[in-house]
Amino acid sequence: MKRVGIWVNQDVVMSSVTGVMDFFTFCNKYWQLIQQSDQQLFETVLMGPQQRLQQGPFTIEVEPVDVNQIDMLLIPGFYAYNSNDLQRVSQELLPYKAELQQMLQQGKWLGAFCNGTFALAGTGLLNGLQSTSVWFFKDYFRQMFPQVKLDLQQLVVQQQTILTGGATTSYLNLCLRFVELFMDTAFAQQMAKIMLTDPNRTSQLPYLSLQLAPQHKDAKLAEIQQYLQAHLAEPVSLEQLAETFAITPRTLIRRFKQHLDETPMAYLQRLRIERAKSLLENTLWTAEEIMQQVGYEDISSFRKLFVHYTSLTPKAYRQKFMFEPQINCCPVSDPERESAA
Repeated sequence: MKRVGIWVNQDVVMSSVTGVMDFFTFCNKYWQLIQQSDQQLFETVLMGPQQRLQQGPFTIEVEPVDVNQIDMLLIPGFYAYNSNDLQRVSQELLPYKAELQQMLQQGKWLGAFCNGTFALAGTGLLNGLQSTSVWFFKDYFRQMFPQVKLDLQQLVVQQQTILTGGATTSYLNLCLRFVELFMDTAFAQQMAKIMLTDPNRTSQLPYLSLQLAPQHKDAKLAEIQQYLQAHLAEPVSLEQLAETFAITPRTLIRRFKQHLDETPMAYLQRLRIERAKSLLENTLWTAEEIMQQVGYEDISSFRKLFVHYTSLTPKAYRQKFMFEPQINCCPVSDPERESAA
């Protein structure tokens, strides 16, 4: 039996804790069903610096951190959504760095998902390794942990005996990976079906959005961003953009890199793809019609660019994200009609 420790503190996202606990309980129940036995594959235990936590209606009993008693320590997500909060999270595990190093030396596993990856990266144990993290905090992550090779294309990244996962519900795919490593692929596939989880959900790229881009106080840059947003369908060059706003191309590039971590033309390209995504989600326009609305002329080039940014074709993206009204999904009963019948 594998014992999985789940790190908890006062700011932990409760669903990311109970979700992990439920996942491994389902594994046990399914195993007992097919084996007709009482054997358990996994046991979960809550560990952290406090003995008892109170969060809303929940009171949580917490054990002291003891890495000798577990085979894996999993760091979930926390309610931390700005630079100061993430800095605090990054210090969370520092007092336990020696114990975590000991786990890795013994071949035990460490896992983190959502902004719990900030806590793990803060120990330095991810330095020189690949890791994924929360896509909408990617700029914070790169600034805080330049020695970590951030890879947002993957939903789960394995490096040695360390697993990192992307935002929010990526814990399902991270736990599936651990189950596959501990059991086998067939068992993990069956658990994916039981949990209604797509085992082939391997990338965060389809979910990336500019709506959660970093904020800044550069008024001129904000004006340029608004201009680009309003001229997506028109040809725009770096030189023309600089001339329009009476600044040099070099200064323009510098300000974009400083505040948005990309060049003006790369930013424009992402704006166009974001607009294309929105049109795919909210209209029935063809890919060719959408292409023209966002400033492209060649459908083949547009499709390749769209796949590069989202890992999906335009058609696949629409199928995945377009909301379709579910007619008669929840019929309301009519008392008068029922009584008449």
